[in-house]
Amino acid sequence: MKFVARSSYVILILFISTFNSNAQKTELGFLAGGSYYYGDIVTTIQLKTIGPGYGVFMRYHINKKISFRGNLMYCRVEGADSNLARTSDTKWQRDRNFAFYSDVIEVSGMIEYNLIPDLNKGRKMYTRFVPYVLGGIGLFYFDPKAIHPITGKPISLRPLRTDGTSYLPIAIALPIGIGVRYYLSKNWQIGFELGTRLTSTSRLDDVVGDAKYPNLESLPSDDARIMSVRNQNSMNQETQISTIFEGKPRGKIDYITDIYMIYGITVSYRIWPKGPRSSRGRAVRCPRFY
Repeated sequence: MKFVARSSYVILILFISTFNSNAQKTELGFLAGGSYYYGDIVTTIQLKTIGPGYGVFMRYHINKKISFRGNLMYCRVEGADSNLARTSDTKWQRDRNFAFYSDVIEVSGMIEYNLIPDLNKGRKMYTRFVPYVLGGIGLFYFDPKAIHPITGKPISLRPLRTDGTSYLPIAIALPIGIGVRYYLSKNWQIGFELGTRLTSTSRLDDVVGDAKYPNLESLPSDDARIMSVRNQNSMNQETQISTIFEGKPRGKIDYITDIYMIYGITVSYRIWPKGPRSSRGRAVRCPRFY
């Protein structure tokens, strides 16, 4: 019995010590701000296309310079050819008349590198201002939609195969960015972060740079034909099918893959657990077994 009691107590102490050791390296937080997209439809800065962006994260401090972070993020990206200024360079896009929006859900892992070492150790506040750079990899789900010109209701574009091809609603994201954290106290931090997501897809906006308008008669439905060609100068379906657009590019070939950004204010709480305490508030002492 003495051996069992002694072993059980040792295991309990080791468990508590391990938890405390890891907990002081753990941080929970959230980001709230905006998002932006850059691709075949939005090719310049357009304030009208800024959408919401927010999420939660857990940061694990590996050492004073490097942290690992897991994220669950949401943002909405959008764009419209009609937002472009009227110039000779943008006329083809305004005539194309494409528009879309998509909700994006991202799961990612990142490595943060502190440009100033984070030397804080609970009660001791050595560093309050911590700038950092980040990089990582993740997966995201997207579902480009547009407003149907006849019904006025949102319609999902991916099932319509608007350029005659199909694609998956999941792609790879490579987040890179910069940020800064400021310790308000030993536990609470506030900061700002700007992260760009390089992606493995050019379908975030349902437009591929080198894709061409298909033969509309080959598309599976009337909705597919209507959403494939939304040219503001030619909304008559019979005229569209007469191959005015067939074989012409739907996007710009030099835009290979789409990009989206998430930025905002971060608030996080770093856990600094106390050691085991007795009911009197004193540290628990190891019992003697004899």
